[in-house]
Amino acid sequence: MNSSVAKILIVDDLPDNLRVLSATLTQKGYEVRCAKNGAMALRGARTAPPDLILLDVKMPDMNGYEVCQQLKASPATQDIPVIFMSALDDVLDKVKAFEVGGVDYIIKPFQIEEVLARIKSQLALQAAKAEICLLNAELEQRVQQRTAQLATANQLLQREIAERKQTEQWLQESETRLESILDALEEVVRSACAKKFKLLYLNPAAQKVYGRPVWEFFEQPNLWLEVIHPDDRERVEQATQVLLQQGRMNLEYRILRSDGEVRWLSDRSYAIYDIDGVATRFDSIIYDITERKRTEQQLIHDALHDVLTGLPNRTFFMERLEQVLKQAQWEPDYLFAVLFIDLDRFKIINDSLGHTVGDQLLITFAKLMQRCLRRTDTIARLGGDEFTILLENIEHINEAISIAERIHAELMSPLQIENHTIFTSASIGIVLGATGCDRPAELLRNADIAMYCAKEAGKARYAIFDQEMYARTLELLHLESDLRKAIERQEFLLHYQPIVSLVTGKLVGFEALIRWQHPERGLVSPTEFISIAEDIGLIVPIGEWVMHQACQQMREWQQKFPGAANLKISVNLASQQIKEAKLIERIDRVMAETGLDGSFLKLEITESMLLNNTEATINMLSQIRDRKIQLSIDDFGKGYSSLSYLHRFPINTLKIDGYFISQMNSDPENFEIVRTINTLAHNLGLDVTAECVGTATEFLQLKALGCEFGQGYFFSKPLDSKGAESLILFDPQW
Repeated sequence: MNSSVAKILIVDDLPDNLRVLSATLTQKGYEVRCAKNGAMALRGARTAPPDLILLDVKMPDMNGYEVCQQLKASPATQDIPVIFMSALDDVLDKVKAFEVGGVDYIIKPFQIEEVLARIKSQLALQAAKAEICLLNAELEQRVQQRTAQLATANQLLQREIAERKQTEQWLQESETRLESILDALEEVVRSACAKKFKLLYLNPAAQKVYGRPVWEFFEQPNLWLEVIHPDDRERVEQATQVLLQQGRMNLEYRILRSDGEVRWLSDRSYAIYDIDGVATRFDSIIYDITERKRTEQQLIHDALHDVLTGLPNRTFFMERLEQVLKQAQWEPDYLFAVLFIDLDRFKIINDSLGHTVGDQLLITFAKLMQRCLRRTDTIARLGGDEFTILLENIEHINEAISIAERIHAELMSPLQIENHTIFTSASIGIVLGATGCDRPAELLRNADIAMYCAKEAGKARYAIFDQEMYARTLELLHLESDLRKAIERQEFLLHYQPIVSLVTGKLVGFEALIRWQHPERGLVSPTEFISIAEDIGLIVPIGEWVMHQACQQMREWQQKFPGAANLKISVNLASQQIKEAKLIERIDRVMAETGLDGSFLKLEITESMLLNNTEATINMLSQIRDRKIQLSIDDFGKGYSSLSYLHRFPINTLKIDGYFISQMNSDPENFEIVRTINTLAHNLGLDVTAECVGTATEFLQLKALGCEFGQGYFFSKPLDSKGAESLILFDPQW
């Protein structure tokens, strides 16, 4: 390396980075070359090797790690120090940088002072190494020259003696310079005799690294082995034998300083041979890598633990579960259990009180569960509000049940989070390790299935996995898969339930009810697939299909039958449809394509849809009413009603939930509810439709109350299109 001007190769695909670094380093007196990609960098390094390379990690075509690996694989470039520069601060990026041969790692955005300092440090180390090699080569060359001259020119003995004295003077000067360089190094340089490992040289850096004066190592020949950590000593002794046999050793191990501090060292030792190929000594360069090891251990810890709670994460949990499964294979009687825990209503708490409170709730809940466990148990946070527990070496499933009950008992008391008193609960799925699963993912899946069964059963409880649960889940998965194909295969159809005027006893319209004609299961009720469609995001396209099909059918009947001219068609809207920004656009398209006038369409919504984002909902419903489309609240009385602002919504009809109708003769309270809802609607200027009218008595009672419309099996069950057409033609009188 040129002692006056150091050559630096900058590799980065961003011109701004190249320009800033190049300008700064040039200003500092360095000779700078730039490369915009890995291929250009490799060509430049091989053609004119630089003294140091600043290498970006994330580049197109070839990333920095691949470039570094190719540099280290080539004898011409393997000794060039590489400093990585990257914005990547991910879990194992730094570890990988050191593994492929990098000497340092700078995080972007960088501070130029830091870059200059690290460049200077690496160049100083390279200069020291180069100076050592140069001085040794120079010395060896001169000694050989003098020896050859002595053998061939005895007549010039006096002159040779003078020249030898001069050479000795140069040697002394070289040794002085070499000693000065070695004394300045922070790395330990050691030289020992090859036969008995007798110490020949040790630089002052040893005192800083080992915490002992250099003379102690000369007085105690075995001290260098005694200071090695007891757990690493045997491994070092074995590596020393490899050094004797193969002539080189590259090893990382720990030492124990006299003050009790443990340090990590990287030992690179090489055999030096004489002219006959016999090893005469072993030279070593020993680096203190304690900080690097601490960084690596922290990175590994971070990769296996949750940042928020400090608990092990999914990766850690799955690895531990893998180990326990192997142990269970070796020990047939070994029993363990996995618990899958999900906080009930966490999303509501998180959305209403804020993510900070949500995070504190997760931390508090994690500590609560830790109090319920043994030291040998493993608890992990999978993500969100999902946690898992691994109970090892249990005697019976009752131990897992006891843990679940303990967690539920702890949650009976409110949690104080900042200034909030929060009540929450947890749904817990339990799976026993002896259920025949031999893969961690299967066990976790089964525990997850059991947790969802607990949640569906009412939350704040636990459920123990059995194969019937898995079969039901598998059936739902198949149903979900078939549902995704049902639209394109045109497997949906509509049935139509008549809506009758209780005043005239005449047909006034139909409610369109979707059915699924499954190719294997036959006719599937909407109760079996609507919730699945909502979960997987298919309810909007299905709802649009229903609206289009129902409007098209009603328009055909109006054109085909004079008696259908004034009939209305009712279509249910899902909550996701109400929230959709393009709902009005979709309705306009349906009305335009089918030709049905808006006054013959009635859209039905539920009470719960009116409670969220009230102003936006009112605006949306008002736009629908502007198109002469009527609006009904379906299943009224069943949901969460807020009578104080019901009048603000542009509603035409309240549909009384069928439960109250069917029970109004057996329970006086239900009759009063029906009467009250009917009165309320009329006071608000709304008409009323009674659902599930099943008997003539109910028909007459509702008529007497002034209820305008009714539907139910007393009039007719839902009919297919042909049955509905027959009803229109027959024009019955009830």
